[in-house]
Formats: sequence, structure tokens, C-alpha cells
Amino acid sequence: RDVLRAMMTMMALISSATLTACDSSGIAGPGDVRQLAEAKLLWQSRSFTDYTYEIRTSCFCPPELNQWTRVEVRNGAVVDVDAVDPDPTFPITTISWWQPIDTLFADIERAMSGSGFSSAYARVDVTYDPRYGFPTSIEYVSKPTVADAGASISVRNVVPLNGILY
Repeated sequence: RDVLRAMMTMMALISSATLTACDSSGIAGPGDVRQLAEAKLLWQSRSFTDYTYEIRTSCFCPPELNQWTRVEVRNGAVVDVDAVDPDPTFPITTISWWQPIDTLFADIERAMSGSGFSSAYARVDVTYDPRYGFPTSIEYVSKPTVADAGASISVRNVVPLNGILY
């Protein structure tokens, strides 16, 4: 059943790649969308569901996002966040700024399709982890005519909550 779901996801993403390649407003080519599909499939086939990871977002946004933060995900939802090196000047007061890795994939896909909020982007550059497929680096590059739309996101140290890497 999981294999069927993964195959259906791959087919949907490949279809999306074809549409993006034909649409001159798209900011991703077929190779970008193929890489996304392969990485997403790898992430979906991991042997664990609950995990922690560390993320840092560089943007013109709340300062607590600009620090390395450990995010705990259980049953697909963020349940806890802690600064890796806490800065008392910018304490973390809410978990609502952080998201599961699945949402990072959805954001990348939306940005690559050139729809919705992503119309401000000239391109999206993504690097994926070779073992689990999660994005390790996401660079949202804004169009030259758009101020303050870009962001850089770094992800590292994805660890299953049971502590065992498969």
C-alpha cells in the first residue's frame, strides 16, 4: 500500500513537471521537479515517523527564526521547539513558526509551480539529503522587482525519536 502511494505521488509530481516545463511562468525545470519527486519519495519511505531536526531560516522575519532551532515532530505535527544555542534576547515563545519536513516539501513544490505566494520568486534552489531525501538547503530567490521575498533555509541533524537510524 505504501509502495502504491509512493508511486502515485511520483506520477503526480512528474505530471506537475511536465506542466511546469510547458508553462513559461514556472520557475523550475523538469530536472528540478524530478529531483523534488525523488527526494520526496525517499523521505516518505523512511522507516520512522517521529523525529527531531534542526532548522535555521535566514530572512527578514522574526529573529527567533534566524537561529538554529531543534524541532520535534510526532504524528506529523510539531510538538516542541528549542533553540540549539539559546539567545535570551530572542526567546522562542511559540511553536507556530516551525513545521514538519513534509510541509517544507509542500512549500518547495508550491514555489516551483509558480503559484500563490511563490509568484515573487525568480528561482528556488534546493539541495537534498542523499540518505533520507529531506531538503538540507532551500534558497528562495526573489525577483529583482520584489523587495523582501527571499529566504534561505538550512536543515540538519534529522534524528528518529527512537534514536536508531536505519
